[in-house]
Amino acid sequence: MVTVSDWVASQARLADHLGIERWAAAVGGSLGGMQVMQWTMTYPERVANAVVIAATPRLSAQNIAFNEVARQAIRSDPEFFDGWYAEHDTVPKRGLKLARMVGHITYLSEDAMGSKFGRDLRSDDLNFGFDVEFQVESYLRYQGDTFSTAFDANTYLLMTKALDYFDPSATQGAT
Repeated sequence: MVTVSDWVASQARLADHLGIERWAAAVGGSLGGMQVMQWTMTYPERVANAVVIAATPRLSAQNIAFNEVARQAIRSDPEFFDGWYAEHDTVPKRGLKLARMVGHITYLSEDAMGSKFGRDLRSDDLNFGFDVEFQVESYLRYQGDTFSTAFDANTYLLMTKALDYFDPSATQGAT
């Protein structure tokens, strides 16, 4: 497992190697935002400005639950091979697709999804089947398909666990 703190420590070592003593700004969204928070806590003297976008200092139980569903989608894909899919010359695309679809549901609030998609149909009539009928279904499937060919499954598992584990209040003695 790798934590946000581990990533920031490795980034600090790289900055040291490159001779960078202080960042003019640290900017990040989501997991990157968590890294910005960690930078400001661990190395406050090394960050002149911090911009955290769409990130939280710790995930809620519901966020962790959605991450677990996404991880299980990947791990239950028959092409996952317990993480050794490359040795089998395959990719767990179905699991990655489902994981990304679940993730996208968590990235947008209900209001944002409603204003972006509503209940808009892709055509004028309902098909009364299981193919894509609503715009939101089309969006989720497109995001899942694109992601499944561009992202590594094991990395996704590690990243979602790092998101789950991040809780600076626990390490700082606060609740």
